[in-house]
Amino acid sequence: MTQKHDDEGVQRIAGADGEPAFVVMPVAAYDALRKAAERDSAAATLEHTLTPVPAPVARRIAHGENPVRVWREHRGMKAIDLARTAGVGAPYLSEIETGKKDGSFRTMAAIADVLRVSLDDLAPVADTERKRARQRAALINSVNAQVRALLTLVGGDFDTAAVRRAVTQLVSDAVTLKMQDPELAGWIDDMLESARTVLDLIDRAEQDIIETAQRARTSLEELVSGPGFRRKMAVVLDETGTGETCESGPEIVANLTRASAAD
Repeated sequence: MTQKHDDEGVQRIAGADGEPAFVVMPVAAYDALRKAAERDSAAATLEHTLTPVPAPVARRIAHGENPVRVWREHRGMKAIDLARTAGVGAPYLSEIETGKKDGSFRTMAAIADVLRVSLDDLAPVADTERKRARQRAALINSVNAQVRALLTLVGGDFDTAAVRRAVTQLVSDAVTLKMQDPELAGWIDDMLESARTVLDLIDRAEQDIIETAQRARTSLEELVSGPGFRRKMAVVLDETGTGETCESGPEIVANLTRASAAD
């Protein structure tokens, strides 16, 4: 390496190829250079802030076009050139411009730097109506899915717990949909009335099952606790005639009682 000095005390160190590779300067000279760079940067930022967005660009973005695509085309750049310069994959950039994906902070910062705009300039305009329409469509799809699930459950193995879950989700989505779109109130009210009827039937079916089980248990307890049953089941012989004794009547009664209590 070779070294050269100038009158300002700046030392330039050349590499093997003879080109400058490093610079050594006094601290005062470095501080002055840094402050000048900061002033230039602040001036550039202020200039950008005070410069209005071109009318064609603002109009296209206001009409819902993606800001990245609008600014890219305003700068006269092709998508592949922007992707290459910003270090972004071309498919990823395409998904950002079509609204399929939101770019990460690092990606959007790189794109903004290439397009010479701020990150705020690349923020899409809030589209409340479009967002509400997507939410409405999602709720309607969920309601329809629960209706299909109910038809499948009722037509197949009847599971009261699964039916109750489907109806509960259906009611929740329907109420939310009604709050967001009052125009659907008539259709939703009919659906909620049907849902209440289904829940009433489920409650009745589950209650019938409980009552039937309770009646069966009571009848069984009356049977096994009667004196005739106890006398007949006092000793049980096997059918082979070997005379070997199996469970005694009291043991059977005790086992049946325990099994009944477990139910």
